[in-house]
Amino acid sequence: MNATLSWDAMRRKVTVKTIPVYLLIVLLIWLATPVLLWFVVGLLIVVAGEAVRVWAAGHLYKNERVITSGPYAYVKNPLYLGTFLIMVGFCVMASSYLFLVVGLVVFVAYYAPFKQRRESGRLHERFGESWARYDREVPAYLPRFTPYPHRERQPWSREAFVRNDEHGTVLAVIVGAAALAGRLWSLY
Repeated sequence: MNATLSWDAMRRKVTVKTIPVYLLIVLLIWLATPVLLWFVVGLLIVVAGEAVRVWAAGHLYKNERVITSGPYAYVKNPLYLGTFLIMVGFCVMASSYLFLVVGLVVFVAYYAPFKQRRESGRLHERFGESWARYDREVPAYLPRFTPYPHRERQPWSREAFVRNDEHGTVLAVIVGAAALAGRLWSLY
Protein backbone atom coordinates (compact mmCIF):
# COMPACT_ATOMS: atom_id res chain seq x y z
CA MET A 1 0.00 0.00 0.00
CA ASN A 2 1.44 3.37 -0.92
CA ALA A 3 0.76 6.85 0.48
CA THR A 4 -1.43 7.81 -2.51
CA LEU A 5 -3.82 4.93 -1.87
CA SER A 6 -4.02 5.86 1.78
CA TRP A 7 -4.79 9.52 1.02
CA ASP A 8 -7.41 8.45 -1.55
CA ALA A 9 -9.06 6.20 1.03
CA MET A 10 -9.08 9.02 3.59
CA ARG A 11 -10.50 11.46 1.04
CA ARG A 12 -13.36 9.05 0.28
CA LYS A 13 -14.26 9.00 3.99
CA VAL A 14 -14.81 12.78 4.03
CA THR A 15 -18.36 13.30 2.83
CA VAL A 16 -21.29 15.58 3.57
CA LYS A 17 -22.48 12.96 6.07
CA THR A 18 -19.14 12.53 7.84
CA ILE A 19 -18.09 16.20 8.15
CA PRO A 20 -20.54 16.88 11.04
CA VAL A 21 -19.19 13.78 12.82
CA TYR A 22 -15.60 15.02 12.46
CA LEU A 23 -16.62 18.47 13.70
CA LEU A 24 -18.33 16.92 16.73
CA ILE A 25 -15.16 14.95 17.49
CA VAL A 26 -13.09 18.15 17.37
CA LEU A 27 -15.67 19.85 19.62
CA LEU A 28 -15.62 16.89 22.03
CA ILE A 29 -11.83 17.13 22.34
CA TRP A 30 -11.91 20.90 22.71
CA LEU A 31 -14.60 20.82 25.44
CA ALA A 32 -13.16 17.75 27.18
CA THR A 33 -12.51 17.88 30.90
CA PRO A 34 -10.90 14.47 31.34
CA VAL A 35 -10.34 12.90 34.74
CA LEU A 36 -7.62 10.25 34.96
CA LEU A 37 -9.84 7.39 36.19
CA TRP A 38 -12.53 7.95 33.53
CA PHE A 39 -9.89 8.57 30.88
CA VAL A 40 -8.45 5.09 31.55
CA VAL A 41 -11.90 3.44 31.66
CA GLY A 42 -12.87 5.16 28.40
CA LEU A 43 -9.57 4.21 26.78
CA LEU A 44 -10.21 0.54 27.58
CA ILE A 45 -13.65 0.82 25.96
CA VAL A 46 -12.11 2.50 22.88
CA VAL A 47 -9.47 -0.23 22.59
CA ALA A 48 -12.17 -2.91 22.86
CA GLY A 49 -14.22 -1.16 20.16
CA GLU A 50 -11.28 -0.85 17.80
CA ALA A 51 -10.31 -4.48 18.46
CA VAL A 52 -13.81 -5.55 17.37
CA ARG A 53 -13.50 -3.40 14.23
CA VAL A 54 -10.04 -4.80 13.39
CA TRP A 55 -11.31 -8.36 13.89
CA ALA A 56 -14.37 -7.66 11.71
CA ALA A 57 -12.44 -5.88 8.94
CA GLY A 58 -10.15 -8.88 8.60
CA HIS A 59 -13.14 -11.10 7.84
CA LEU A 60 -15.19 -8.75 5.65
CA TYR A 61 -15.50 -9.38 1.91
CA LYS A 62 -18.15 -6.85 0.90
CA ASN A 63 -20.79 -7.98 -1.58
CA GLU A 64 -19.07 -11.34 -2.24
CA ARG A 65 -21.02 -13.56 0.16
CA VAL A 66 -22.76 -13.52 3.53
CA ILE A 67 -19.88 -13.19 5.98
CA THR A 68 -20.31 -15.53 8.95
CA SER A 69 -16.74 -16.01 10.19
CA GLY A 70 -14.94 -14.22 13.00
CA PRO A 71 -17.14 -11.76 14.88
CA TYR A 72 -19.88 -12.14 12.26
CA ALA A 73 -20.58 -15.57 13.79
CA TYR A 74 -21.71 -13.75 16.95
CA VAL A 75 -23.12 -10.41 15.82
CA LYS A 76 -24.46 -9.19 12.49
CA ASN A 77 -22.91 -5.70 12.67
CA PRO A 78 -19.54 -5.94 14.43
CA LEU A 79 -18.18 -2.84 12.68
CA TYR A 80 -21.11 -0.77 13.98
CA LEU A 81 -20.79 -2.36 17.42
CA GLY A 82 -17.09 -1.40 17.43
CA THR A 83 -17.91 2.14 16.32
CA PHE A 84 -20.51 2.40 19.08
CA LEU A 85 -17.96 1.28 21.69
CA ILE A 86 -15.40 3.77 20.35
CA MET A 87 -17.95 6.59 20.59
CA VAL A 88 -18.89 5.62 24.15
CA GLY A 89 -15.23 5.28 25.10
CA PHE A 90 -14.24 8.68 23.74
CA CYS A 91 -17.13 10.35 25.58
CA VAL A 92 -16.11 8.64 28.83
CA MET A 93 -12.44 9.58 28.24
CA ALA A 94 -13.49 13.20 27.78
CA SER A 95 -15.86 13.09 30.78
CA SER A 96 -18.48 14.52 28.44
CA TYR A 97 -21.77 12.96 29.42
CA LEU A 98 -23.80 15.38 27.30
CA PHE A 99 -21.98 14.10 24.20
CA LEU A 100 -22.51 10.54 25.45
CA VAL A 101 -26.28 11.02 25.78
CA VAL A 102 -26.50 12.71 22.37
CA GLY A 103 -24.37 9.96 20.82
CA LEU A 104 -26.51 7.21 22.35
CA VAL A 105 -29.72 8.84 21.15
CA VAL A 106 -28.39 9.38 17.62
CA PHE A 107 -27.07 5.81 17.41
CA VAL A 108 -30.23 4.14 18.75
CA ALA A 109 -32.85 6.41 17.19
CA TYR A 110 -31.26 7.17 13.82
CA TYR A 111 -28.01 5.42 12.85
CA ALA A 112 -28.82 1.79 13.70
CA PRO A 113 -32.36 1.82 12.23
CA PHE A 114 -31.16 3.66 9.09
CA LYS A 115 -28.36 1.14 8.49
CA GLN A 116 -30.70 -1.79 9.19
CA ARG A 117 -33.27 -0.60 6.63
CA ARG A 118 -30.65 0.24 4.03
CA GLU A 119 -28.48 -2.85 4.28
CA SER A 120 -30.86 -5.66 5.19
CA GLY A 121 -33.02 -5.30 2.08
CA ARG A 122 -30.00 -5.02 -0.19
CA LEU A 123 -28.35 -8.08 1.33
CA HIS A 124 -31.55 -10.13 1.17
CA GLU A 125 -31.96 -9.21 -2.49
CA ARG A 126 -28.35 -10.12 -3.26
CA PHE A 127 -27.96 -13.31 -1.17
CA GLY A 128 -31.52 -14.61 -0.73
CA GLU A 129 -32.13 -17.43 1.73
CA SER A 130 -28.55 -17.56 3.05
CA TRP A 131 -28.94 -13.94 4.21
CA ALA A 132 -32.48 -14.52 5.50
CA ARG A 133 -31.37 -17.46 7.67
CA TYR A 134 -28.35 -15.54 9.00
CA ASP A 135 -30.52 -12.46 9.59
CA ARG A 136 -33.01 -14.53 11.64
CA GLU A 137 -30.39 -16.27 13.77
CA VAL A 138 -27.73 -13.64 14.47
CA PRO A 139 -28.52 -10.50 16.50
CA ALA A 140 -27.71 -7.08 15.06
CA TYR A 141 -25.77 -5.48 17.94
CA LEU A 142 -25.78 -7.62 21.10
CA PRO A 143 -23.60 -10.68 20.37
CA ARG A 144 -24.82 -14.26 20.72
CA PHE A 145 -23.18 -16.41 23.40
CA THR A 146 -22.56 -19.23 20.93
CA PRO A 147 -21.36 -18.90 17.33
CA TYR A 148 -23.74 -19.10 14.40
CA PRO A 149 -24.01 -22.84 13.64
CA HIS A 150 -23.70 -22.37 9.85
CA ARG A 151 -20.63 -20.12 10.07
CA GLU A 152 -17.63 -20.15 7.76
CA ARG A 153 -14.32 -21.22 9.25
CA GLN A 154 -12.26 -18.52 7.56
CA PRO A 155 -9.17 -17.04 9.29
CA TRP A 156 -8.57 -13.33 9.81
CA SER A 157 -6.94 -11.76 6.74
CA ARG A 158 -4.52 -8.85 6.73
CA GLU A 159 -5.39 -8.33 3.05
CA ALA A 160 -9.09 -7.92 3.92
CA PHE A 161 -8.18 -5.60 6.81
CA VAL A 162 -6.20 -3.31 4.48
CA ARG A 163 -8.75 -3.53 1.64
CA ASN A 164 -11.47 -2.42 4.08
CA ASP A 165 -9.41 0.67 5.02
CA GLU A 166 -9.53 -0.14 8.72
CA HIS A 167 -5.95 1.05 9.15
CA GLY A 168 -7.29 4.58 8.64
CA THR A 169 -9.75 4.10 11.50
CA VAL A 170 -6.95 2.73 13.70
CA LEU A 171 -4.91 5.86 12.96
CA ALA A 172 -7.90 8.15 13.66
CA VAL A 173 -8.53 6.40 16.98
CA ILE A 174 -4.87 6.76 17.97
CA VAL A 175 -4.88 10.47 17.04
CA GLY A 176 -8.15 11.04 18.96
CA ALA A 177 -6.83 9.22 22.04
CA ALA A 178 -3.56 11.17 21.86
CA ALA A 179 -5.47 14.47 21.58
CA LEU A 180 -7.55 13.59 24.65
CA ALA A 181 -4.39 12.51 26.48
CA GLY A 182 -2.88 15.90 25.64
CA ARG A 183 -6.03 17.57 26.96
CA LEU A 184 -5.78 15.51 30.17
CA TRP A 185 -2.12 16.42 30.55
CA SER A 186 -2.86 20.14 30.02
CA LEU A 187 -5.40 20.13 32.87
CA TYR A 188 -2.94 18.72 35.41
